[in-house]
Amino acid sequence: MKSRDPLSHRFAILSLLQALVICLCIFLSIHYFGHEARAEKDAAALILIGSKEEPGWPADIAQGLSAACNHLGCDAYIEDNVASRGADLRAVTDKLVHRGVKNIFLANPSYQKELDDLAREYPQVNFYANSVGETVSLAMVDYSVRYYEVRYMAGVLAGTHTKTGIVGYIAPFPAPETRRDLNAFALGVRSVRPDARILVRWTQYWMNPQREKESVFILKLAGADVMTYFLPFRYAADEAQLQGLDYIDFHHGDNDLPSHCLAAIETDWQQIFTRLLQQNLRKSDQHIYWQGMLEKVVRLRLSQDLTPREEALTIRTRQKIFGGYPVFSGNLYDQYGAPRCREGEALSSGMLRQMDWLVKGVEILESR
Repeated sequence: MKSRDPLSHRFAILSLLQALVICLCIFLSIHYFGHEARAEKDAAALILIGSKEEPGWPADIAQGLSAACNHLGCDAYIEDNVASRGADLRAVTDKLVHRGVKNIFLANPSYQKELDDLAREYPQVNFYANSVGETVSLAMVDYSVRYYEVRYMAGVLAGTHTKTGIVGYIAPFPAPETRRDLNAFALGVRSVRPDARILVRWTQYWMNPQREKESVFILKLAGADVMTYFLPFRYAADEAQLQGLDYIDFHHGDNDLPSHCLAAIETDWQQIFTRLLQQNLRKSDQHIYWQGMLEKVVRLRLSQDLTPREEALTIRTRQKIFGGYPVFSGNLYDQYGAPRCREGEALSSGMLRQMDWLVKGVEILESR
C-alpha cells in the first residue's frame, strides 16, 4: 500500500499541472484571441490628417463615425493628425490592423495612393478611401458625397444674393472633386445671374490657415460680395464673418448661423457611416459609394434672414433637384468655349468623376 503512495502523489501533481495549463490556455484564448475576434466583428477606425477637435470637416466626420458605431454597438477608433506621407500613416494602419479592426476609413484623398499596396497586404480589412474621382483601387471602396447637387443649390442662392455680380470661391487645388463642385456652384450662380463672374482662388494647400484668410481678403478686394469654399476647416468662414463678407458655409453651422452666413452645408456622416458598415461593398461589384441630396445625406440649411425672393428661388431649386434634375445637363461650355454637353444630354457619373475642365464664367486668381 505504501509503495503506491508516491505514484498516487505524482499522479495528483500531474493532474493539477494539467488543470493549470488548461486554465492558462483558456485565459490566454479569451484575453488575446477572444479580444481580437470581438474587434474583428465590431470595430471601425477613422484616420484623419487634421485634428478631430478643430471645428470643421474633420470634427464632423469623426463625430459621425462615433455616432454610427454607438448606434450599431461597435467600437470606434479615431486617429488624427496623421500625415499623408511618411512612416506615420503606415504605422497607424499597422497598429489598427493588428488590433483587429476590420473597417478602416481614410479621410484624405492622398491616403489612398499611399495605402493602396498596404490594402492589398491586408485583404481581410475593408479600407474606405474618401475620394470619388481620384485613383480607384479594387482593394478599397471609394466613398464620398454628391456635393455638386447642394453646391448648385448654393450657387443659385449666391447668384440671387450678389449685387456686384462677382462671387468668390476658395479651394485647395484643382482636382476632379474640387472642379466638379466648383462647376456646379458656377452653373447655379449663372442660372439666375448669367453675367456673373465666379472668381476662384486656389490656396495650393489642403490646410493653410494663412492662405485661406488671405484668399478671403483678395476676393473681397476683387469685388466679390458673397463667397463660399471647399476646405476642411472653417478659417475662411470665420475670416469672411470678420471682414463683413457674406458667405455660404461648407460645414455644419452653429445652431444660430452668424450674421453674414447665408446658408450652411450640412452632411449626415452618421447615416453615411452606418450604411457603409452595414453593407459590404468589397464583396460586390460596386466599389463606389456616392450619395447626395436624394438620399438625404446632405442638405443646405438656410439663414432665417434671407429675403423672400432668395428663399423662394433656393427652395424651388431644391425641389427641382429632388424632382430628378441633372445638374450637369443641357448646353454646357468650358472656359474656352468648347462644348462639353449638348441639349437633351446629361453627363454620366463616370464623366463627373473624372472632370478635368471648368465651366464658362469661372476665372482663376493666380496664387503667389
